Formats: sequence, C-alpha cells, structure tokens
Amino acid sequence: MAGLVIVRPTNKARGFVVGRALEYNFTTLRISRAYVSLVSRPEGEAISLAWIGDYEIRMHAASAACAARQPLFIVEIFDHDAQIFIDSRACHTLAEGAVAFDEFLHLAEPVADGPHDKRPA
Repeated sequence: MAGLVIVRPTNKARGFVVGRALEYNFTTLRISRAYVSLVSRPEGEAISLAWIGDYEIRMHAASAACAARQPLFIVEIFDHDAQIFIDSRACHTLAEGAVAFDEFLHLAEPVADGPHDKRPA
C-alpha cells in the first residue's frame, strides 16, 4: 500500500461542483415554471425567459405536427435590434430546454458589452 495516495477534491473544487449543480437546478426550475405558464396560456403566446441587452431568450409552444416525437416547446434567441432570430431549439424534455437556455445565455452574454448594449452611462 505504500505509494497509494488518496486525492480528495479541495473545498474550492467542491464549491465549483456544488455551484454548477445549483445553477443547473435553478435553470431547470426556471424552464419548468415557464413551461407550466406556457401550457396555461392561449396558444401562440411566448414566454420571455431572459433579456440580455437587445437579445431575448423566449419559449413558445411547438406547432402541432404529425411527427412521431413532437417537441414539448421551442426555446429561441431573438435580436430585437436587428429584428432577427439568432437560433432556436426544439426541446423534447425540460432538461433539453435547460441546456438550450444555458447555451443561449452564453451566446448573448459576451455580446451584451458590445455595440448592442445600450445601458445608461
């Protein structure tokens, strides 16, 4: 047993893991609450999940299709300044929605300090 070293994560490393887990849980909770709100609204209405500068991340119902596996909802990112959709994801589960939301947040965050950001000086 000589030379066997037990490596334990440091407090900082464990804090990072716990922080990421909490962040994921909050994102999943946000998506879950938005989905409940979405299904209780009239068809065609979208739910705004977040605004970052001129970018909005929102959720709307998936259109009825004859697909074998229809998505629960669509998460999309929209640029209000340019009036265009940047990207959208069809989500079959709440977990997929949480992943799409996080990806869109990371897509919009660096841009928030760029030319689209119109925060008061």
